[in-house]
Amino acid sequence: MLFLLTVFLSAFLLFQVQPFIAKVILPAYGGSATVWTTCMLFFQLLLLAGYSYAHVLQRLSFARQWQTHGAVLILAALSLPFTTPAASLEFGINEPITNILLTLAVAIGLPYFALSVTGPLVQRWLTFSDETKVPYRLYSLSNVGSLLALISYPFVFEPVFDLPQQTLVWSSGFIAFAVAIMVLALKLEKSGVSNANQAQLDNHKDTSDQLENTGRAVTKGTLALWLGLSALGVMLLVSTTNAMTQNVAPMPFLWVLPLALYLLTFIVAFHSPRLYVRWYWLAFYLICALMAIMLPVVGSQFDFISQVLMFSFILFAGCMICHGELIKQAPNAEHLTLFYLIIALGGVLGSALVSLAAPQAFDQFYEYPITVIAIVFAHMVSLAKATQGIAGISTAFGTIPRTWVLSFLGLTVVALSGVQLSLDKQLTQHQIASERNFYGLLSVVETSVNGQAERRLIDGTTSHGTQAIESALAQQPKSYYRENTGVALALENYMPLKRAITPIKVGLVGLGAGTLAAYGKRGEQYHFYELNPAVINYAQQYFSYLANSQADISLHQGDGRLLLQNALQTNGSENFDVLVLDAFSGDAIPAHLLTIEAMQLYQAHLKKNGVLAVHISNSHLDLTSLTRNLADFIGMQAHYFYTAPTASEPNAAQWVLISNNTELMKRYQVKKHISQWPSEHQADVLWRDDYSNLLSVLK
Repeated sequence: MLFLLTVFLSAFLLFQVQPFIAKVILPAYGGSATVWTTCMLFFQLLLLAGYSYAHVLQRLSFARQWQTHGAVLILAALSLPFTTPAASLEFGINEPITNILLTLAVAIGLPYFALSVTGPLVQRWLTFSDETKVPYRLYSLSNVGSLLALISYPFVFEPVFDLPQQTLVWSSGFIAFAVAIMVLALKLEKSGVSNANQAQLDNHKDTSDQLENTGRAVTKGTLALWLGLSALGVMLLVSTTNAMTQNVAPMPFLWVLPLALYLLTFIVAFHSPRLYVRWYWLAFYLICALMAIMLPVVGSQFDFISQVLMFSFILFAGCMICHGELIKQAPNAEHLTLFYLIIALGGVLGSALVSLAAPQAFDQFYEYPITVIAIVFAHMVSLAKATQGIAGISTAFGTIPRTWVLSFLGLTVVALSGVQLSLDKQLTQHQIASERNFYGLLSVVETSVNGQAERRLIDGTTSHGTQAIESALAQQPKSYYRENTGVALALENYMPLKRAITPIKVGLVGLGAGTLAAYGKRGEQYHFYELNPAVINYAQQYFSYLANSQADISLHQGDGRLLLQNALQTNGSENFDVLVLDAFSGDAIPAHLLTIEAMQLYQAHLKKNGVLAVHISNSHLDLTSLTRNLADFIGMQAHYFYTAPTASEPNAAQWVLISNNTELMKRYQVKKHISQWPSEHQADVLWRDDYSNLLSVLK
């Protein structure tokens, strides 16, 4: 029972801290989805370090093992409760990936390392105590703990506890785990586990008939296959996360879902190897692979739930292939820690290829289709190794010659590659520029709406600004910023009679294509705060809103909230007449921009009768109750403005104007456009810096 408890608790703690710590550091990087993939790289690196440590530790006597690991646990416990260095959060934007890795190392490095050792170490201890036990089922149980941790975080821990409380709960869990593993070690020591037991078990050969590699020598080819299968599983996990957040909705819920499915395949494959029947899973995966390649073209025709389900099926089938083949090739207990070490190394390799190498090598998300196709090839290699010396292979369709089967898989790889190349050419034919960086994929496309040529700035799949190519219409604001939208009404009607005498000062968090600069008049100041340097470059290079604006334009690169906070501390209030928050037109809202503390900061930068214009257009999130409650908390009035789509402007625009400027709201030009709130008011939806829950605003 102690074996089960220790492994389960360590796995639960390992994976519960992942979404928690990612949420803590997310604000410093503007809510970028890449924060999560970088965190995953860190977790894979620490897992590799832990497995390496366990592999070395198992060469010592049992007494030395638990004593050494006990010292590590004491040091880890002394570092709790963990904190995130404030300096890292404040200045992390300059070198985001390096800074995230260093921040995580300082905050949770030692406790996470101590937990990561537990899986292979305790499984090895299990073989000391009972030669008949198959340790891979204990590995499956650990993945159950990991899965429950991921599911429980967004649905239980995040809604109930704020961040400081979550830290204390997790730290208490770690102390309980440390006590449990030390009690287990002492119990084993007392039961007589010795070097003789260990030597005897080192020669033990697992007799499970499901592990094809049992009893075979671990060759370089075997190691390469373990490494490749493990790497491809993680590559599919991370690239699917990127694909889902780019093509469906970059929401934190979708960070957890792929990882949960990935773990579920480990549970199924390692607990019940018989459930992995090669031919059933291969047939299913080939259908999924074709669907994966087609999704970028046809995905927009499906609703949110359908797209999520399709990505989920592809991920689950692909990881079942990888992990099913891994367990087929698993060794006996003699090479247990080496097996897990190679799996961890493959995880780091796969994560690094997608998180670090792919953004440098590709200007599109090509790593996703490449991984999907590579899994078919890996299955072919594993099958060739497993059927060496066998003329025919048994399938659901009878026995088929081995060469026919392998040839079919090879031709499938070639065919899928051809389809991918053809579709990619179709997808990028209207694209005139694209760039990938830490903050995602940015592109500029030229298209036509009702015969009018337009240029659009696309972040992932979300439009962040449109401009007519015809020069006579080029300075006419379009899309979410067109005439009579909430933000247009605020900019055009704020003190209109005195405007020529007293130019207004406007702050804008989020640049996009720079569309709102078109409203600027001579002598006015427009201060744009933009997180992504590529957006600034593209807005200046491919759009003319900034260059042709009559206003004085200032561009500030960095997270808007941090820049405004620094400005308040250094120079005092900016005294904006209008402050625009336009960071929410995508589906991944930077939650730190919509907290009580953030609203108090914006209020401090506004004039007494100033206006805070919040863009809340969103396909999947309803931000109306949240913005109303935030306005109430800081003692200001909120008004909702809905602009319906038209034939020439297919996007509906939703804005909330927050202000105590009753004169402005009573003006006929403004008042006639005030809309009814679209949903029932939820009075309890209110976020703080230490508490936010996206489930509360999900449509």
